[in-house]
Amino acid sequence: MSREKIKVPGKVYEELIALQREIHFTQDHQDTIKKAEDRGYMNASNWIRQNENAYKIGFAWGFEPMDNEPQGMIRDIPVRESPAPKRTISRPSPPQSKKSQKSAGSGGILAGIKNWLGKYF
Repeated sequence: MSREKIKVPGKVYEELIALQREIHFTQDHQDTIKKAEDRGYMNASNWIRQNENAYKIGFAWGFEPMDNEPQGMIRDIPVRESPAPKRTISRPSPPQSKKSQKSAGSGGILAGIKNWLGKYF
């Protein structure tokens, strides 16, 4: 027997891969069946129960989906919803400070010094 991956039905393959990501596989297939059922992977648990030897070989060599079943079609991916419109609040421009109003109206510091000098000298 060559070292080929064990071919399993598509749904079983998806559930075995998901189960592999969630738990560490054990050679104790009864424990794996219980964990698969606890997580809702009924296809995988039924397949493991019916194919104990194939599961043990697949545990060591890996699993692959059967060729006659489509896997992960693009139509299976949900359509992305359009983003919600952004809500913006129009805010009035901030009031100018007294400092900036003075410098804008009088012409700056030099103009202020000239005015002061003109008043007193």
